[in-house]
This record gives sequence, structure tokens and C-alpha cells, in this order.
Amino acid sequence: MLSGNLFGLEIEDLVSFVASIGEKPFHGRQIYNWIYKQRIFDFAQMGNLSKNLRENLKQKASVCLPIIAKKERSGDGTIKLLLEMSDGQRIETVYIPDGDRHTACLSSQVGCALKCVYCATGKIGFKRNLSCGEIVAQLFCLESVVGKKMTNVVMMGMGEPLMNCEALFKAIRLMADPDGIGFSKRKISISTSGWLPGIKELINVNPRVKLALSLNATTDKFHAELMPIVARYPIRDLISVSAQYARISGYPLTVGYLLLAGKNDSEEDARRLVKLLNGRDAKVNLMEYNEIDAEVKPSTSKSVERFVEIVGNAGITVTMRTSKGESISGACGQLAAGYQEKFN
Repeated sequence: MLSGNLFGLEIEDLVSFVASIGEKPFHGRQIYNWIYKQRIFDFAQMGNLSKNLRENLKQKASVCLPIIAKKERSGDGTIKLLLEMSDGQRIETVYIPDGDRHTACLSSQVGCALKCVYCATGKIGFKRNLSCGEIVAQLFCLESVVGKKMTNVVMMGMGEPLMNCEALFKAIRLMADPDGIGFSKRKISISTSGWLPGIKELINVNPRVKLALSLNATTDKFHAELMPIVARYPIRDLISVSAQYARISGYPLTVGYLLLAGKNDSEEDARRLVKLLNGRDAKVNLMEYNEIDAEVKPSTSKSVERFVEIVGNAGITVTMRTSKGESISGACGQLAAGYQEKFN
């Protein structure tokens, strides 16, 4: 029966565990409340549990978060944590402040299999998927360091979230449960590099959270150069299926587009992007490239301004997303969890 670390278990699993150790099942709901709503992980502090139950739990289970191996803070307030899992694998997770908005950027995998040329995580390769508990634990680790509850979650850290759908969807259920952590689903976003099977699974499950498609190219040829694994799926198919999820979830289609000098930032690229999104309820988030050891460079301010002008004049909502945490290698594409020595 279930035992060991209780963190990451849904309420039904906690009820089953409590029953399996000879206790009344309703205590599972109490423990669920203590862990996820109250953020209490020490059985001794769970005041509405009997002394005997607390002792029983202490002998047979625990509530453990990853070890915070390192903390880094940038001048803009961004905080990056290096977390060590129980098996010694390491991931990074990031807190991004923006006024009253406190965003947790969570990882879904140790490493990544997609090998996108602009991303440090892809250069370390794929190690393993994270469990539901390891995904949600990042949120609590960040809150413990920041001293504030997070208001938003973006699945935009290490790994491709939609290659880890089972754990991802379970984590979303935990985070969005009003009897637990209590996030509004409108405050949870999944960023995908374009893993089409995962987007289709998202449509089947429809967790009603936001989806952002990292497109970064307007031709299949350049898509294959930049994002070789997901480029097996044509750009038009990725947009079409992502737009289908956007419709059923009730949100606009959000397209992320990383601007790279001389690669995908021309006026022709801007016009092709407009054509690809024509007739769709879409918005575009332009992103600046955060440099790693790769043979691509960020666009010039002049190219960015012209790109924004062309897309905006076509009636598409377009924003230039401000990068934060670059000084601590905590910005998009820079997370590598201490494995940098493998590709420096």
C-alpha cells in the first residue's frame, strides 16, 4: 500500500493510505488540508490529529520536499533555486516578480530530449520525468524562500511538459483544487515547444488551463534547424491543433516567438507569421534571446520594433516580453541545473 513520502498524493490516495495503516479514512482529508492548504509538513503540528495517529504517521510516512541546494537572486528580484531530488538528480525552478504578480516557473523534467539549439536544458539531454510531487514541490520551495504565496504558475522551466502528461495533469489537479492549493486555472499556463501528441492529449483531457505554443519559426525549414525534434510536425499542424485546444479551453491562442538576429526576425518572417495566424483568435508574445553557448544571437532593437509594428498593424495583439533573471542564468532557455560543465 502507499507509504513513504506523502507529498504529491491526491486526496483519494491519502484516504487510502490512512485506511491502510488502520486509521479512519477521514483523517486523509485532514492531512490533505494540512499539507496543501496550510503548508504544514510536520505531523506533530497537525493539531486536529490525535497523538496516537501522529505517532503512527511518523513511523510509517513523511512529508518531504526536495533539498534546496542553492539560491540565487538577480537585481530585478528574480530568484532561482537549485533543487536536489531524493535520487540526487537536480533541477532549477524560478520565481519571477512583477508588482502584485508572483509567478512560479516550474520544471517538468530533469533535462530535456528536444535539443532546441537556443536552450541550455536541451544541451544536457533527457535524464527523467519529474513526478507530480516533484513538480508541485517546486512551488512550495519557492514560497518558503520568497516568503509569499505564488499567484501564477507557468510550466516553462526545464523539460517539455507535454512529454510528461500523466504527472503534469495530476499536478494541475492538485494546484487547482479549491480544497487544497487553490489556484485559479486561469493562473496556470503550460508552455510547449510543439510536442503534438501532448497537445492532442491536452485536448482529450482539457484541464482548462492556458497553453502557449513556442513557435519561433515561420517556415518548416528553419523550424527544423532551430527545433529539430518537434519539427517533425509541420508548423501549420501545430498552430491548428493548438488553436483547437484554445477554443475548447476558452482562451486565445498564445504563440511565443523568440527573435533571433538574421534568422527569424525579418519583415518577411513577420508577414508570414501574420498569415499563419490569420483568422484566429491569437496573441503573440515576442521574446528576447537569453544567450547561452549557441550560434544564434538576439535581434537588434530596430528589427524588434519593425516586427512588432507589422504584426500589430495586422490586428494581432503583440507584446515584447521582458526577460528577467538573465544575470543568474534564470531566464528562459538558460536553465541547466548545474550540468553546464557538460557542454561548456
